[in-house]
Amino acid sequence: MASVLLRTVVPVTVDVLRIQIARWLSGERAAIRYPERGRFRGPVADAEPGAVLSAEPVQVLGTGSRLNPATATAFCYTTRDSSGRLIPATGVLLRSRRLTADHAGPRPLIAFAPSTQGVARHCDPSVSCTVGLNLFLRPPVDCIIAYELPVILALVASGFHVVFIDYPRDEATGVQYYGDNIAGGQALADAVRAAVELGVSPRAPVGLWGFSQGGGAAGWLAENPDYAPDVVPRAAVIGSPPSDLGAVLGHVDGGLITGALAYAVAGLMVSSDDLRRTLWSLFNEHGRAQIRANTATCAGGSIVTSAWASTRRWTVSGQSLAELAESLPVVRRALRRQQLGKRRPSCPVLLWGSANDDVIPVGQVREVARRWDAVGGDVSYRESMMPRIAGRTTLNHFLPYYLRLPRNIAWLLSGLR
Repeated sequence: MASVLLRTVVPVTVDVLRIQIARWLSGERAAIRYPERGRFRGPVADAEPGAVLSAEPVQVLGTGSRLNPATATAFCYTTRDSSGRLIPATGVLLRSRRLTADHAGPRPLIAFAPSTQGVARHCDPSVSCTVGLNLFLRPPVDCIIAYELPVILALVASGFHVVFIDYPRDEATGVQYYGDNIAGGQALADAVRAAVELGVSPRAPVGLWGFSQGGGAAGWLAENPDYAPDVVPRAAVIGSPPSDLGAVLGHVDGGLITGALAYAVAGLMVSSDDLRRTLWSLFNEHGRAQIRANTATCAGGSIVTSAWASTRRWTVSGQSLAELAESLPVVRRALRRQQLGKRRPSCPVLLWGSANDDVIPVGQVREVARRWDAVGGDVSYRESMMPRIAGRTTLNHFLPYYLRLPRNIAWLLSGLR
């Protein structure tokens, strides 16, 4: 694994420094503006889910040297939202060129569902992987941080092809379907179909990878193989998946990433007219301003906007968002649709959580493990016992992810051989 870390850390560090030094020497002080991925959009009415609408090469940081060589293609493809509507979505396919003797036959493909990076378009992983790090110091203050890129590159350095998704959006508003495990899982399956159309062998062993928001998407796909019967994963690594979203609302409220609750509100509102009418009226002007501000920035900007705030200040009634969600049948029904553990996973799963997770309550991860085990799933459950770090800073959520990376990649590698 030391070799993998070398092949991951050195190239991406060199690329980030090269970009920043070049901008400094040229006198460029403005923030890097994200590429307009809208040009990928195309007619979808007659397309099947997983059809590629457009594609173009991109330069993903850390893949241009001989240490970890890979080609990258950004593409637009068709998928379905959780209401069954055909919509366009975007993603990136990384094809590893690293020589490895670990695989016999076609090189495996990892379907990668990223963790939360923010819901504004410039936060999408297809953008952040080409930027790495970018500060927006003029209001609204924001920060792009490609914190899933080291994990993606570690998988590429292990000899995998990787296809990763930008979470799909409502076509009318452009708002991301945040916290929608169904839409995310379907987008992940259709990204695999698109990768095959782009040249990945249809015989390539498929693995699933997802943490946090991505764990919800990968978990949904693992237990719903009937959505895409032609996509047959052989193994899945799923970390801290949100399943009981009502409990997540209460657990996050008042912590460093309270702003992520604005993402959840916006995602719920675009999922149905009933939810939009019900929810928007519950927020006062401050709350509505918080929702607008947070959904226009990345996770770094949300920290500036709403860190350690309470959603009680956002609502007309003074109730927290979790309390309101529990009191509203239409919201309870929407959140229950996203629960995991309803069906047996279609492949062996390494499911893991963190005992002191300050974003996803570990109790619901244990419950998913119990449910999958009860229906005969091949599930290995692991739990990080990292001590609690004060301040609800998300360190108890993210640090175990990176610390577990070598073991989780090794497990996935063995399952795809």
